[in-house]
Amino acid sequence: MKKIMIAAALLAATSAHAHISLEQREFAAGSYQKLVFRVGHGCSGSATTAVSVRLPEGFAAMRPMPKNGWQVERSAGSLIWRGGPLPDDFYEEFVMFGKLPAAGSHTFKIIQSCQAGSANWESTLETR
Repeated sequence: MKKIMIAAALLAATSAHAHISLEQREFAAGSYQKLVFRVGHGCSGSATTAVSVRLPEGFAAMRPMPKNGWQVERSAGSLIWRGGPLPDDFYEEFVMFGKLPAAGSHTFKIIQSCQAGSANWESTLETR
């Protein structure tokens, strides 16, 4: 019982620190899907001004969803939304769509840029 409680506490701590994360983390390999990245807050109270998602191998053809007040660009294997600003006490979702690659574990590296500072995040997607 004690091991279960410790494992649950560690899982909760990990989830609490994943402040830009995928809404859903498991899909069928080769399927067409919408991937939603949730931004839960800014950087230590500062508003978010850019979200850069580095695409893992096999995700290069993903199409970003436009967002009012934000410009979207593709740059060397990344999708970058710039604009806002998104105040620290609000949350937002950044969306892309496309065909997922073969089965495996795929890690997205994310940079959240803010008016003051930045933060690095990772979110992993499983295709089966």
